[in-house]
Amino acid sequence: MVINQMKNTTFPKATYEEWKVEAVQSLKGKPYEQLVTPTFEGIDLQPLYTAEHLQKTLNYSEMVSQAKQDAKWIIAQPTSANSAKEFLHKTKDQLTRGNEMIVYTGTSTSWAWSNEELLELVELLKTHPFYISVKTTNDQVIGVFDLISKQDHEKLIGFVNGVSLPFLKTVISTNFIHHSGGTAVHELTYALLSLSKLAEKQSDFSNKAAVQFAIDTNFFMEIGKLRAFRVLWKAFATAYDVEQTSIPIVAETSLRSYSKLDPTVNLLRAGNATFSAVLGGADMISVHPHDILTGSSPSSERMARNVQLVIREETMVNKMIDPSAGSYYVESLTADLVRQSWTLFLQVLEKKSEDQEDYLLALAREVQSSRTQVLAKRKASLIGTNIYANPVDVVSFTDSDVETERLAIPFEQLRMQFTEHPLKAAVVSFGVLKDVKPRADFVQGFLQAGGLDPEISPVFTTSVDAWRWVKSNHVDYVVIAAKDEVVKEILPLFIEQSDKQIIIDVAGKFPEEQQWRELGLNGTIFAGQDLIEKMHQLLHVKNEGIRGYEA
Repeated sequence: MVINQMKNTTFPKATYEEWKVEAVQSLKGKPYEQLVTPTFEGIDLQPLYTAEHLQKTLNYSEMVSQAKQDAKWIIAQPTSANSAKEFLHKTKDQLTRGNEMIVYTGTSTSWAWSNEELLELVELLKTHPFYISVKTTNDQVIGVFDLISKQDHEKLIGFVNGVSLPFLKTVISTNFIHHSGGTAVHELTYALLSLSKLAEKQSDFSNKAAVQFAIDTNFFMEIGKLRAFRVLWKAFATAYDVEQTSIPIVAETSLRSYSKLDPTVNLLRAGNATFSAVLGGADMISVHPHDILTGSSPSSERMARNVQLVIREETMVNKMIDPSAGSYYVESLTADLVRQSWTLFLQVLEKKSEDQEDYLLALAREVQSSRTQVLAKRKASLIGTNIYANPVDVVSFTDSDVETERLAIPFEQLRMQFTEHPLKAAVVSFGVLKDVKPRADFVQGFLQAGGLDPEISPVFTTSVDAWRWVKSNHVDYVVIAAKDEVVKEILPLFIEQSDKQIIIDVAGKFPEEQQWRELGLNGTIFAGQDLIEKMHQLLHVKNEGIRGYEA
């Protein structure tokens, strides 16, 4: 085919219904609904979005673009330090290496600031944008504003959280709901609720407010969340008759998915979340170092800062105000979030003022429980933690100032418990290697995610040979892996010859399980099982020697 023919070649457009028919055929009898992905927000993600989907909903792309005047964002990396002197030194250094904002995050025990150190901070605040977050109004860093004249107060470009200063923008943080398990809908609703409380106190608050969102790893949902806030703010401003000025969005990478297990994966999570924040239109972005849970290092802080620098310099997204505008998927998701968040906001307003936050918190807690269950059953992945866990990882006991609820905590606790109470495990296989390997690999991955590092035995044909290997390797816990018909033949013999001190499980689900339990079987391991509960059962057997219950 010559080049002109290639240029003039056209392909017929396939309709959504035609695509759906092809998809159903490829599923070989499975229902089409299997391709639809439900989310914790209550939104069903479709396998394909087309212009037809967008025509059935509202397109907010123009509204989102108008709400943000500049395509650029401020790199707002927090400065980790243990004293005022160290904070000042590191802040100055970071400002020369790509950081564009002074970010101070206070702790429950504030540092002592000398007058000279506060004066040094004054000069920095006069020449750079800043974000100061304190946990107590007694934090001595607040004294810096007493050293700045009232005439200079209006020249400051700053944000504060945890204290109210009339000449600075007050940050409304939704992190409270986010880290309690809240969805994008809950966070957006909480932001609107907080804004409504400000509106009740003063009508001209819009120029003195900013909203902070934690950005997790659900890439498109997080983009939609930030875009939806722009739309919701305009609706809110109209409803409350306040000035429709653009409210700055402060974004930080979420710690909800961070893990102490295989912590370098946190760097991937941070990169994913940061790009979401950029595409969603955040005005300021903070990226947490991958090792923040155990104490960051100069190297990890540099890498966290470089995440933003690389995105800015390599993707060119800072040249476009709303890069995701026009995406059928993102536009539809934004519209869904706007509709659901506004509906929930109106529901919350109907409740007593003192009950509103508690109601949202209860909703978030319910979702957190669901998130934990999904991860425990490995129906969702937390790489390096519940999937592809590295058994040599040691959970650090190093204290840090980070206090937040994280999804990885139950898995980290299991790793520490099995470190304190070792259980030598093995996967013992029978039959033919090619038949048994998938099941043996599954058991190995399951146990590694639960805090054990099982040995993989050779493939045996007799229970005698298998027991000889188990005893020579001083194994405490055995999981039998084989094809179903082999299990049914070999397992009763294996249990009969067993040392009663050794815990025996079998991979798979069998109708004969109860009979085998009566012979001495401890339990089973299978896909979809609650890993957390199963591993706690093993700890109970290990410590108490009682096999009276099963996960």
